[in-house]
Amino acid sequence: MKRRYRGFTLVELLVVIAIIGILVGLLLPAVQAAREAARRMQCSNNLKQLALGVHLFHDSNRKFPYGMLRSQSPQFPHPEIARGAPNSNRRYGLMHQLLSYIEQDNLWQRWDQLNFNLNKKATPTGADWVGNHFFRQVVPTMMCPSNPGGPLSEPAVTTNADSGQYFRSHYYGSAGTRGYPRGGVSPRPSLYNPFAPTTPDPPGTASGPGYTSLSDGILAQNKQYNMASASDGTTNTILIGERQFFDPVFDAIPGERIRDWGWVWFAAQGDNFLGTSVPINFKLPANFAALGAGTQQLLFDDRINAFGSMHTGGANFAFADGSIQFMSQSISPIVFRALGTRAGGEVASEY
Repeated sequence: MKRRYRGFTLVELLVVIAIIGILVGLLLPAVQAAREAARRMQCSNNLKQLALGVHLFHDSNRKFPYGMLRSQSPQFPHPEIARGAPNSNRRYGLMHQLLSYIEQDNLWQRWDQLNFNLNKKATPTGADWVGNHFFRQVVPTMMCPSNPGGPLSEPAVTTNADSGQYFRSHYYGSAGTRGYPRGGVSPRPSLYNPFAPTTPDPPGTASGPGYTSLSDGILAQNKQYNMASASDGTTNTILIGERQFFDPVFDAIPGERIRDWGWVWFAAQGDNFLGTSVPINFKLPANFAALGAGTQQLLFDDRINAFGSMHTGGANFAFADGSIQFMSQSISPIVFRALGTRAGGEVASEY
């Protein structure tokens, strides 16, 4: 009698391997989708904490925080100078004011109110390094886990103790229609939103009335608004949103990197504000280098003003009522612009 051995044939083994390969191929996208869903949820939780911080600030002060406090006369006079108050050169952005309301009061106490430059990277003075390294301080609540890169900007120079590295936030206040004008002049709000009004600045002016009229959100430079100021309704007024730090075309511009726009503690318009006159997830077009200088300037401004994220299809936003919404990048430009203004009188019925 012949003894029979039980086992697999080569064909059976190959079939099993093929089936396992197919299952793994189906499983990996599902795992990646689950991970992104978790990152997106963490991002929305971050925004919820920041929105709650804004509301706690409002409860304590009867006003929303300054979008940014910085003297840039004559268009942006410092409110403390106008009142004759001491320490009238104070400068800080939105996120500074929220630190005490998101369990970061110890960090807020480190901010030098009297000498802005002492908060920067350390600088040599004689044999010592002067500065409190505040610009390098990382707050995880201000970072979206889906955005590329680490918490600090890339080194720009190597002649100081911090190597030119600053913490960059992924969340920005909504200035309304427009948050940043390159060189201080913004003769039109956006190349990509024909529905936003054009208010030209007088030739040669910097941050003139044309720009300030486009800063029509709930957060503004050197101004504070309250709940009643949002006559469009707090449920229809964007408070804070995300910025995407991925744009190879932008990074190809000599001397520019999109990941260097976000030095949250620097308190400048381009590091603090975004605007709704630009589509969500807008990036520079592939033919940018071949366009005329005027068009390039407008597109550059648009990119610096753009809300966006690495989440698929849109970005997370906190509204003035404290709610968090994920908005599609295909949202109507008319509706999106209306959601940016605090008192535009528009009707934003669907988003």
